[in-house]
Amino acid sequence: MVKTEIGQLEKALNALVCRPRLIRRDYWISQIECLLARPGLSVQDRQRLRALLNLLGTPVAGCSVSLQQ
Repeated sequence: MVKTEIGQLEKALNALVCRPRLIRRDYWISQIECLLARPGLSVQDRQRLRALLNLLGTPVAGCSVSLQQ
């Protein structure tokens, strides 16, 4: 279930990263932090969520952002 939620966050942020005016950073950060607070997350899931947080905190260089490993 968590993997599905992380996948949905990745898709949404990947679409929004090319349109920074549409990003409501506080909303997305709270969603990611809520998932990070869940017990029992795998190391891979934590890395994916941290990568999403980093994506929100860095300037957009281009729109070819890949979140999949």
